[in-house]
Amino acid sequence: MSFDGEFKFCMNGSGLPTPAQALESAGEVLDFMETLHTAAEAAGGAEITLAALEAAGFTGLGAIAQDVAAVTVAAYVGAVAGCIIAATGSTIFDLLTARNDSSEVVQDVVVAANDAGVSVPEGFAVA
Repeated sequence: MSFDGEFKFCMNGSGLPTPAQALESAGEVLDFMETLHTAAEAAGGAEITLAALEAAGFTGLGAIAQDVAAVTVAAYVGAVAGCIIAATGSTIFDLLTARNDSSEVVQDVVVAANDAGVSVPEGFAVA
């Protein structure tokens, strides 16, 4: 199965919708996580609900905010990170090494990897 197929399967399996825009690669999902973190920080922090984030003007969720309005950004991003791990395994760390993602995104992926029992390479640490 392709990355986007695995990712969508995982998100749907956890009872959460996939992000509104098409995310066909792990890099696009990491970019989405980065955008979501930035928007949440501007709107009050990661404990803000997806509905409140949308009300604050974030449009990256589309209609899915209605479906999961009470879910916090932190919980949603955690699920997204878990599904990146489910779709890529430890190879996500090769991509993270080549990118300049925020510490929040890296931490989300490391936590998800630890939770899934996926080996985290040396040099990636949870803050």
